[in-house]
Amino acid sequence: PAVTISLYRKRGMEPPMSLKLCADPEGLLPARAASPEHETVLQGLRDRAFMMGERYAAQQLRADREGSRPELLAFLDAFQRQLRALGVPMFPHCLVRDSAAQDAAYAAGRSKAQAGESAHNFGCAVDLVHSRRAWDLTKREWAVIGHIGKDVAARNQLKINWGGDDGPGDNFDWDPAHWELRNWKQLITKAR
Repeated sequence: PAVTISLYRKRGMEPPMSLKLCADPEGLLPARAASPEHETVLQGLRDRAFMMGERYAAQQLRADREGSRPELLAFLDAFQRQLRALGVPMFPHCLVRDSAAQDAAYAAGRSKAQAGESAHNFGCAVDLVHSRRAWDLTKREWAVIGHIGKDVAARNQLKINWGGDDGPGDNFDWDPAHWELRNWKQLITKAR
């Protein structure tokens, strides 16, 4: 956390509260697994040593947050805080995606949505991946990450859809790295 905070400050930015809290473990949320099975799965995801390095710190700044909805950022920061407390290195791979990047992802088969059809195009989604293994987690590992994220959303009273769930109205198949505001289409309609 200290390295990450120093990178923010070197760039003239104030680090998010979640990183400040991470530097002060007394301020963290309780870091407990939901079950013994979850704890076993978490053991394979943890890498506290990696989280102390420069590569992890740089990953935290990789995705552009400019244009993201405040409620999505609140979820992301709380989720990241919980993951750090559990020792699981994850980073936001993508938050906002412009039309050209969305169409490129669609053409490459990495998205089912064309430009204007994705929550990423409106700052209402985040793809969160493992810092060492990216998307290469087992279904059980993704299920544990999904449980943690849904718990964080519920505790913070945030309406978030997870791409690892099959839900009505989702325009994506199983996409466990993807989290989006549940009511994103209504939010963008109101903003127009």
